[in-house]
Amino acid sequence: MKKFAVVLAIAAVAFIGTAEKAQAIPAFAKAFTERVINTSKNADFVAAAKEAKCNVCHFGTSKKNKNDFGKAYAKHFKKANYSSTRVREEAAAVKKEFDEGLKKVLAEKNPAGKTYQSLIEGGSLPGTVEK
Repeated sequence: MKKFAVVLAIAAVAFIGTAEKAQAIPAFAKAFTERVINTSKNADFVAAAKEAKCNVCHFGTSKKNKNDFGKAYAKHFKKANYSSTRVREEAAAVKKEFDEGLKKVLAEKNPAGKTYQSLIEGGSLPGTVEK
């Protein structure tokens, strides 16, 4: 019985530790929603982005699969820099970093040569899946 309790305690600690690390990703989605989706005047883009959710940057079932927009986003934002603790404790610094990085991402061009900003303003989702 003691062995079972020890195993259960270890499993609980591992689960809690894993859950805390997963909190960085929602910071990206929240910031993109606040700064791009909620401020867009293009109803087609807003509807498509709300339906796509995580697939604005990802494709398929694995979040490791990033489309071209997701890859551009990843160049400017490292998950380790946006832990839930840092987002809460350094809110002003994180907001400034995110605003600056997002400007760079939106100014980049996709493989077809269009900027991500122009795609969003045109009502499309910014990312495309490589063939």
